[in-house]
Amino acid sequence: MDLSTFQQYTAWHDKINRRQYDAPADPWKLIEISPTAVTYFTNELRLNWGVGRVQGGDWDVDGDHHPMRETTLYRSLAQHFKKDVPWERTELYEHAARQIRSSGQFRGYESLNAFRERRCEYIDCLYESIRKEGYRPNEDDGHRPADDNAFENAYANHLEPLVVIGRTGELMLTEGSHRFTIVDLLELDSIPVYVLCRHVEWQRVRDRLAGCSLDELPDHLAPLRSHPDLTDLTPPTG
Repeated sequence: MDLSTFQQYTAWHDKINRRQYDAPADPWKLIEISPTAVTYFTNELRLNWGVGRVQGGDWDVDGDHHPMRETTLYRSLAQHFKKDVPWERTELYEHAARQIRSSGQFRGYESLNAFRERRCEYIDCLYESIRKEGYRPNEDDGHRPADDNAFENAYANHLEPLVVIGRTGELMLTEGSHRFTIVDLLELDSIPVYVLCRHVEWQRVRDRLAGCSLDELPDHLAPLRSHPDLTDLTPPTG
């Protein structure tokens, strides 16, 4: 799928949300989240139906969720950047080698040499850029791993990281693991993300809080005052 089609799906969901809910979010509004607020990575929801969706079901509590900091990618970047382990000795490199042997490619690379020279070099450059200059939007940072690699140039790789929000407001990462991991390893305060999908019960929380001041929040919702997905709803007090 190309980015244009992804944007069309997003527009369609936005139109439906505006008909069904009192406080639909702008699907293209970035929210700033603390990396420490994300515990899990999930593959439970499809990416290619656009951002800003609202969906019910048990996808947020039962499904393909993994502790974020125990994934192969996170551990590998931590090995490389925090302990100076060469790429060739990381779990990620070993995983790439197995995939290339078994299926002939990994992330569109057909050889380990290409993966090392292009993908790993890209991650090194991205890390140094964020370390020195802070986080810059994906489209503006000037880094691309491989212009001739369809996998690397898929629509999702032109967006900021994507999160989903469960029924109680839990944030889970679903795309953009490299950028998220680097920001977390560098202990930066926040990272901008798009919301791929909100659970319908969380959307009902948004609907209930629309237009309320922080002082008017019910006691049981008071802990949500600082939730990054509610800052567009609750006007400041005073």
